[in-house]
Amino acid sequence: MSGSGPKIVKTIVAQAPLSSGPLTEAGRMVELYRAQQAALPPIPVSVAPSAAKPTSARVRMARQQAALGVRLALEGRLAPAINRLQQATELDPTVASVHHDLGLALIRAGRLDEAIQALGRAIRLDPNLTSAHLHLATTFEHLARESDAQASYEAVVRLDPTQHHIHACLGKIHIATGRTARAEASFRTAAVVAAEAGSPRAGIYEAHAEVIGGRSAKAKDLLRAVIADHPANGEAHVALGQILAEAGQSQDAAAHFERGIALDPGMVAAWYQFATSTKFTAGHGDYVARMEASLQRSDLTPPQRRSVHFALGKAYDDLGDYAAAIRHLDEANQLRGVQRRMDQELLARQTSHVIATTPPGFLDRRPDLGASDPTPILIVGMPRSGTTLVEQILSCHPDVAAGGELSFWRERNRSGLQVFGADTNADDAARLANAYLSVLRSISPDAARVTDKMPFNFAHLGVIRQLFPRATIVHCRRNPIDTCLSNYATNFQIAYDFAADRGSLVAFYRQYQRLMAHWRDVLPPDRFIEVDYEALVADPEPLSRALVATCGLDWNDACLAPHKNQRMVGTASLWQVRQPIYQTSVERWRRYEPWLGELRELLNDPEHETLANPS
Repeated sequence: MSGSGPKIVKTIVAQAPLSSGPLTEAGRMVELYRAQQAALPPIPVSVAPSAAKPTSARVRMARQQAALGVRLALEGRLAPAINRLQQATELDPTVASVHHDLGLALIRAGRLDEAIQALGRAIRLDPNLTSAHLHLATTFEHLARESDAQASYEAVVRLDPTQHHIHACLGKIHIATGRTARAEASFRTAAVVAAEAGSPRAGIYEAHAEVIGGRSAKAKDLLRAVIADHPANGEAHVALGQILAEAGQSQDAAAHFERGIALDPGMVAAWYQFATSTKFTAGHGDYVARMEASLQRSDLTPPQRRSVHFALGKAYDDLGDYAAAIRHLDEANQLRGVQRRMDQELLARQTSHVIATTPPGFLDRRPDLGASDPTPILIVGMPRSGTTLVEQILSCHPDVAAGGELSFWRERNRSGLQVFGADTNADDAARLANAYLSVLRSISPDAARVTDKMPFNFAHLGVIRQLFPRATIVHCRRNPIDTCLSNYATNFQIAYDFAADRGSLVAFYRQYQRLMAHWRDVLPPDRFIEVDYEALVADPEPLSRALVATCGLDWNDACLAPHKNQRMVGTASLWQVRQPIYQTSVERWRRYEPWLGELRELLNDPEHETLANPS
């Protein structure tokens, strides 16, 4: 239990600071660890639902069904396994471990919402069931439910603070939610705990902390030290490859990805990172063959198999074999689609709700709620519409810092996409505004402007504009079919439910169009600019100048060379943004015309005609 603290605390207090290497500030780490433990909320203790005590016969039958269900699951026969485990929980609903095993089988079957319910029942029966908290956390994280994932990971840490990888998972969530200081602290705590366990991951975690703190050069040195001491550590090679890729060193990154995969078969998903760092040519045939061969492995998890299919889709696209590319992309998206399907009717209702609650003049209801701070630059649009390029251009300006994709508004506005009404408490609104500014200031305390390029903030522009009337809003647009195809071909880290099939992509795009047409009508035109990707890559300077002017800044020539921007880029566009602005992605859809399917509906879209032929 967490009350006694991990062995690492006692060991470091009793000994001198650790010897030379990444962890030399032992005393600071101990205090950091204690502070983090003290800050964690207690695990909620729930009372199991009341139920009549099952008869001994039902208990016996339940055990038989549960044992059979586990055996079937181990054999990979998930449908009958789930059926048996469900029968066991009906016969005897009081056994936490059976609900837990049912949850795991449902996860493996991609039935994530049902898995959450099963794991939740297990935790209600046994709040100290660490594995249930852990699998619930990873499921929440996969569904981009960061707050729920954080709470579950924190429960795991409470129960077993020696699991260094859980501290690292918390660090990842803090990054996604824009809490960089807490992210760095979590990775440093992970490093301390891993060092006590004698794990080489200590240096890997410390490197992640250095990257978060903006010290990527030190992070590279740390990882190279891990590799020197543990040359067969594939994870360290992949971690170094990711840092190199985000820094624009694609060739070196690809070499480390390849080496990591060769050393550790568990790193097979890194083929996708290799692919996004590589422009495939005929000389890469051996790599393509190795990726194809890896798909014959029977031990691949669905996410690993999906990553390899996406990697091969990228490779064959580069090689001009579009039939092979779409075949692998279809396979990848079938695996992605198993996880979650988009509820098109619900999305339409949500969009209608936003439009209905933000009529013309809604900003005049409470003009007193707005903060005068002009710091935020919101870059919105569909994923893969040019948002990273726009952020790269703007962050070349000396007065602009890049925040990347922050989940702040999504996390605080899950329930109903509400805007502020006449009865809104001004203090509550001020607290929300200050919380957002605190996130931006943690990224750069001194920058005049900080970008937030979470594309889906287009759903929250009513709230954002109400709170920040001087914020700049940049809407990125791209040819609808090119946009949707690019989403279809991208292995997003988050399970976007709209990206897995062509019909859902069209439905999501339609609702996005509805909402942006609405904002175009009701938001003031000042500090709002729309940037068409095709026009931007055809003639960058006019739109770049307009972008900078809309942000209220003086022009700087550095904005004309975004590929020279040295900032770390962690999105799917990390290879593209290191290249001089190019037009080869314009009308990419024509290569895939025989396989467009439902995307053909967008051929008749007025936006398609406008963006396909920019004037």
